[in-house]
Amino acid sequence: MFSLGSCEDPNELGLDLPGSASIDSKYEDFPVTVSTIRQDSVPTLRRTRFLVGRLTDANTRGTLEARAFSEVQPSIDATAYPLPSKFSGQNPQLDSIVLLAGFDRVYGSATQPVRLSLYDLQKPLDERTSYNSTNNLPLDQPIVENALVPLNRIIRNKANTADSLQLPLRILISGSQPTPFATTLFNLMKATTTETLSQQDLQKVWRGLAIVPGAGTNGTVIGFDRSVGSQILVYYRVNTASGTPATEQKVYRFNYANTTGSVADPRFFTNIQYNLSSAGAPFGTLSGNTAAEVPASSSDNTTYAQDGTGLATKLAIPGLEQLRTLQQRENIIINRAELIVPSKSGSNIVYPAPTTLYIYEANTRNQVLKATSNLTESLRFVLGENVNSQGQRLEAQLIRQSSTTGTNSTYTALLTTYVQTYVTNQLTAPYPAAFIVSPTLRRELRSGETSLPLSLDRAAIDASNVRLRVYYSKPGAQ
Repeated sequence: MFSLGSCEDPNELGLDLPGSASIDSKYEDFPVTVSTIRQDSVPTLRRTRFLVGRLTDANTRGTLEARAFSEVQPSIDATAYPLPSKFSGQNPQLDSIVLLAGFDRVYGSATQPVRLSLYDLQKPLDERTSYNSTNNLPLDQPIVENALVPLNRIIRNKANTADSLQLPLRILISGSQPTPFATTLFNLMKATTTETLSQQDLQKVWRGLAIVPGAGTNGTVIGFDRSVGSQILVYYRVNTASGTPATEQKVYRFNYANTTGSVADPRFFTNIQYNLSSAGAPFGTLSGNTAAEVPASSSDNTTYAQDGTGLATKLAIPGLEQLRTLQQRENIIINRAELIVPSKSGSNIVYPAPTTLYIYEANTRNQVLKATSNLTESLRFVLGENVNSQGQRLEAQLIRQSSTTGTNSTYTALLTTYVQTYVTNQLTAPYPAAFIVSPTLRRELRSGETSLPLSLDRAAIDASNVRLRVYYSKPGAQ
């Protein structure tokens, strides 16, 4: 713990205090007790991406399996993607059906092909359900089983090899020998009497899409983004009127990825099963017990905060109560408060470090506190210094600051207003017993937002060096 003497000029220290009154200015580094916890669910509905694959964590020894579930929507553009029923007099014949999926993340091995399976769903997604990582929908008939899919399909510019294009992942649903599923789907498309296929009619034969890791996929999880290239294409041919050439190819498109963020686009979510039951000590204690925690001292002074898995870092900061007592006794003013969370070097080989962490207020059982406004309940964030257009404070963000050596990085957040509110007893009751640091953003969309992030990005926290640094002063002190 350090203190700056009262002889220091507070403005030279960056405190920017008004006037020239005699001021006793100090700063202290308050220690933080740090541990790893696991929250019970993660919001995954309509996030920036969906995840598919299996992976075992070398640090926690937890095993992860991710499955994606999505609505499938027919095209509404009858000109660009005509139904074969439009050419009923020209003998439409199915050629192939292909699923394309753009991706921007690969956790684990990206050099080896993966095996993926596609399934129909027993029931369509419920439009009234807010799905999260714990939801797992029952599967119907397989559409494709255990397809071998390469992840390194790249088009390279011969003139400039550095300029290349990552091609979407490609799964052949049906080829020259149509599958029973493909035949049923194409027969529906041929029998449709309107220019476009309705969602209700489509769901008679295709209720939704599940993408699941196949047998043998054990070291890779793919993060599929909302690329415009993500689509299901039905290629078919029709006889030409002239007979030269004999046939002409047509294509029809189904959508399954919410590429625009519109509420009218398909809904999708990720089911994530993160199993710690066989992990052993110390992280096995988190299996099925959200009130449990793994002290940093039991995990090499390292704690974790990871999106997708529910792993989060818990902070207990006794110094806040010390400051509140001091404020009541000596009327101190908080000039600057900064939460400093260093990360450990070499910890992001499989899981990249997130750029931002969020801070939640929690009770003694690791449950995030809730606030109610206009009958709407929301989770309680630690609020930062930024405000929106209505003057409301936004959630504080721990932003990753890279070191000059590049060996590690530190997350920092200014919490001056929050700490001042805390110590002057203006914080909404109940007061937090602890704080939860996580890269998972748990709130609803705001105006102008089309999605919120989802990944497996993870911060490995250097627990022994986490601290709350507070500059405070006593105006009028002699």
